[in-house]
Amino acid sequence: MAIPLQAIEKEEAFQRLLYRSVTLQKAVPGALLRVESPGFTWAGAAGLRDRVSGAPLRPGDAFHAASITKMFTATLCLLLAEEGALDLDRGIGAYLPNALLSGLHVVRGLDRGRFVTLRQLLGHTSGLADCFGDGKPLEDGRSPFMAELMEDPERLWQPPEVIDWTREHLTAHFAPAGGWHYCDTGFVLAGLVIEAVTGMPLHQAYRDRIFRPLRMNETYMLFREAPPSFTAAVVSQPYVGALHYGGMRSISADWAGGGLVTTAADLARFLRAFAEDRIFRDPRSRQHMMAWRATGERGVSYGLGMRHFNLEDLGAPGFGELWGHTGFLKSFMLYWPAADAVICGTENQSDAAGVFSLQRPASSLVPAILRLLAPG
Repeated sequence: MAIPLQAIEKEEAFQRLLYRSVTLQKAVPGALLRVESPGFTWAGAAGLRDRVSGAPLRPGDAFHAASITKMFTATLCLLLAEEGALDLDRGIGAYLPNALLSGLHVVRGLDRGRFVTLRQLLGHTSGLADCFGDGKPLEDGRSPFMAELMEDPERLWQPPEVIDWTREHLTAHFAPAGGWHYCDTGFVLAGLVIEAVTGMPLHQAYRDRIFRPLRMNETYMLFREAPPSFTAAVVSQPYVGALHYGGMRSISADWAGGGLVTTAADLARFLRAFAEDRIFRDPRSRQHMMAWRATGERGVSYGLGMRHFNLEDLGAPGFGELWGHTGFLKSFMLYWPAADAVICGTENQSDAAGVFSLQRPASSLVPAILRLLAPG
């Protein structure tokens, strides 16, 4: 059956969009994209898989999910809550040792670490310091923790070591539920709670409850497990400016907040299931994750492990909303209800042009994708 001309034109437009990303932004090594909407599916790539080999990037190549991982961690917590294994509103001191939590969250002389809840960790309302972003920046703009990762790039960080570093170098911002502050530290703690209640490594808990049921066969936790033996996906390499970020073993520190490697097809499979409410038994679980809270940036709100963009407030009248998660390497996994569309991909470069947020910008590919998908 012949492909309608409109679909052919749309495919060509998407490919041109990727080519422009890598030709107009010299820092971007390669860009890949998968788009799924009713009656239309397209996957493409442009540029290089990595700068060392010079191999071309392919649509099915794997990439670093970065903070997209947070939505999986939150989803896993909600699944465990449905099982009765944990309570989102119980202090994490019920699950984690006091030795780990003591001194981590001290505000006005009160140590509240034990009383921080999972709901607060997943929603960035705990008040905890963000290990990756907080602290006095160095002269080159790096945060203290990022500088430490770069100074010893071969170090394999264990999650409790990230918590210890945060306690020793940073201070909490406000009492639990007293504000909103993006915090990777909170997701490391959430990962430790998951391990405590399941009795298994975090990557195995992901696999048992999310990856295997959804047939996400090419997604895995970097540095914690081997790639699935049957995967055909080759991992593309991300960069922070000129720095080969993907070559640093020390990025193992991000773990439950950003440690997954995946493919656009796997992300699309997950997000479509989430959009159709096929992941949870209890519809209230999805509602918990999508209870949006203001972040201090116009048009940008946050649920539990999920970002929400009000496109009306962001200068796109008539486009509605967009939700899912993004990563600082300009990776994205987003659902657009107006077109029932899933868009997933990456530019593998933190310095690529960004939109929607000054603090944590999304890939500038996103608004162009929405315009191409716009009904009519």
